[in-house]
Amino acid sequence: MKLDWKTIQTSIYQIIDEYKFNPSQVLEIVKLGIKSAFKKDYLSWDRKITFHVNIDKEWNIKIFREYNVSDDIEDEDKDISLKDAKKYREDVKMWDAILVDITPEELEFSRIAVQAAAQTIKQNLKKIERERFFEKFQDKQWELLRARVLKIIWDNIVLDIEWTTVILAPEWQIPNKVYNTWEEILVLLRQISKWVWGIVLDITQWSNDFLEAIFKKIIPEIEEWVVRVLKTARMPWKRAKVLVESTDERVDPIWVFVWQHGNRITTILWLLDGEKIDFVEKNDSIEDMLAQALKPAKVDSVKIDGKIATVKVADDQKALAIWKWAINLKLASQLLWYRIEIR
Repeated sequence: MKLDWKTIQTSIYQIIDEYKFNPSQVLEIVKLGIKSAFKKDYLSWDRKITFHVNIDKEWNIKIFREYNVSDDIEDEDKDISLKDAKKYREDVKMWDAILVDITPEELEFSRIAVQAAAQTIKQNLKKIERERFFEKFQDKQWELLRARVLKIIWDNIVLDIEWTTVILAPEWQIPNKVYNTWEEILVLLRQISKWVWGIVLDITQWSNDFLEAIFKKIIPEIEEWVVRVLKTARMPWKRAKVLVESTDERVDPIWVFVWQHGNRITTILWLLDGEKIDFVEKNDSIEDMLAQALKPAKVDSVKIDGKIATVKVADDQKALAIWKWAINLKLASQLLWYRIEIR
């Protein structure tokens, strides 16, 4: 199979159009492909010579072999004497590197060599794609990213994030949530990692970090350090409890999450698909905070003994204090690090 400038030119334009790469970058990748094909057809497998591929402005392909000019020929595949080197370039000096044109009169490649070239080009394109992918997301760690659900494969959710395909693994999905094709969701980019096989985005909707990232997105007082989220206890898609405090005594740390007409909390709950949220304001009274943490139940009294809190509630409030599957009780306990006993 003979390669001419039209073939090379067409290949380069196709790659540029498909991958949106820099033309000079693509040209270097194509050179690597030609180099792979030349090595396959024109060099014996055991020869370790150094050679280069050049494509000039007229798209002519040239192959140059590199020699080191030496007075001691240790390796005939790499070294050349000064006398022989001057046959190719008169101004050459000892210890120079010299390039010798070894382009065949008719540069043609076998089908196997062409396949090797194609494989080399694909591998290098993927390598550049991985680097671009990494550069695109490396500064977005711990940020919320907007994603669109492309499809669902078994338990994995395949997402499109900024024209990049990313997998939301089962352990980072919201339990029991039904993800619909083409719906838009938010995910938190926890980390981006480089591995031998590629780049991995660690994204989540499940963790407490996801909830706190939504707060930062909606509540400017958090970014301004006027209000601080101290701790979060969460059972995704069901309920969350959040311990907050204000650094400004004039600002109510719970009110900033609600805002006028409930605008902010409505947006937060919409982004969380209706997950219920209870806020607890930090103060000097652990009894008061435990009472807040057991909302929506009304607490009559709290007695502390070490890390055990005995909470008394009316009979008609016990179900609310415990809630379904003891979620309310467990989250309140996690938030404040007390074992809670309901009486």
